[in-house]
Amino acid sequence: MFKVIIIIFFNLTIVFSQNINELFNNGNEFYSQNNYKEAISIYEKILENGYFTEDLYLNLGNAYFHDSNFGKARWSYEMGLKINPINSDLKNNNNVNKAYIDGYIELPKNNLIDFINIFFQSLSLNQFLLINSFLLLLTAISFFIMKVFQMHALNRIFYLMTIILFTSILITFTKNIWDQNNLFAIIIDEEVVVYSAPFLNQVIEQSVFFSGNKVKIHQRTDFWIEVSTYDGRKGWIQAQDVRNLY
Repeated sequence: MFKVIIIIFFNLTIVFSQNINELFNNGNEFYSQNNYKEAISIYEKILENGYFTEDLYLNLGNAYFHDSNFGKARWSYEMGLKINPINSDLKNNNNVNKAYIDGYIELPKNNLIDFINIFFQSLSLNQFLLINSFLLLLTAISFFIMKVFQMHALNRIFYLMTIILFTSILITFTKNIWDQNNLFAIIIDEEVVVYSAPFLNQVIEQSVFFSGNKVKIHQRTDFWIEVSTYDGRKGWIQAQDVRNLY
């Protein structure tokens, strides 16, 4: 019985993969015909099925860009960059897209914070974990060689590898905490009113955020989120006005 379940699950996985590939190819076909709305519809359907890759986010971002929806284009590019921060196409297209965002908010200059952001965003968490796995393998090999050949110089190599591995694990742990405490979203509505409290009331209106700008999430309710921007503004906006970058 268990074998039958495994076989059925395996066959369903193959069928699902084929359907996703077929949808992706259909989306690409519409994109090549400049039918960007249909391409977007298909790409979004793939995301709804729980399947995502950096290529899917790149194509979806390009389709949104050509459809002049620069807010959702930025969201898509940055979601792809979360998977692979060194993807040059995603980085370049995202930078081009930012030039079309109204009231684009630049990141303020802070050498220390800039360095930390650049470092932690240089690789994804999975890539940090992959480096840890590689270092663990090298450490295990160095330990084995040290025990076999019993040479003093090999002891130093093992101890050095152990320190490097420990440091890498600590950095990865810090990266995970940093990501959890730095949750962002992209404004997707053309103009979003910011309130000083989570209520629709003209009296407590503070300012306006424009589509495509990135905001940091501080807390949320069912329908509202408290956010801040790089230029120091902070307030409440409706959750439906953003797409989360996580």
